[in-house]
Amino acid sequence: MSNNVIFFTQVASVVAFILTLFGIYRSLVSQKDGVIDLLREQLRQQDIKIKELLSHSPDVLAKTLSERIEIAVQEIERLKIDGGHHKKKINEKENELIKLKEQRDNLSKLITDTDLVCPDCNSPLTKREYYPISGYVDGRDVYSEDEYSEYECGLIIIGGEEESPCNGDKP
Repeated sequence: MSNNVIFFTQVASVVAFILTLFGIYRSLVSQKDGVIDLLREQLRQQDIKIKELLSHSPDVLAKTLSERIEIAVQEIERLKIDGGHHKKKINEKENELIKLKEQRDNLSKLITDTDLVCPDCNSPLTKREYYPISGYVDGRDVYSEDEYSEYECGLIIIGGEEESPCNGDKP
C-alpha cells in the first residue's frame, strides 16, 4: 500500500470523525432547544394557573362581592331619587342586594370556618406546609404528614399544637 493511499484514508477518516462529531453536537443542541421550549410552555401554563387562582382567592371574591353590594346600593338610591314609578325596579334591586349580602356572609363564614384566618384575631394565613414524619408502631416503620401553619399575626401551629402565640388584637 502506498503512502498516498494511507494518507488519504487517514484524512478521510478524520473528516468523517469531525462530521460525525458535529452531527451529534447539532442533534444534542436541537434536543436541548426542544426541552427549553417545552419548559417555557410549562412555565407559561403555570403563570396562567397562578393568575386564575389569584383571581379566585377568598380576598378577591370578598372584594368583588363588596363592590357589587356598593353598586346595588347606589342604584337603589338613584332609583329612589328618580321617583315612585321605579318601585318595581327598586324592589328587584333590594332583593338583589339581599342576595349579595347573603353571599358575602356565606363567604365570610366559609373563610372563618376554614383555617384561612387566625382563630383569635382573623389575621390571614401566610404560610401552610406539610412535612413528613416517621416512627415505629408495633415494630413497623410508619410514615405520615403533619401540618405547619403560620398566620400574619404571629400565630404558628405545628402538628395541631400552638408553637407561637397570636400577637394580634382580639375582635
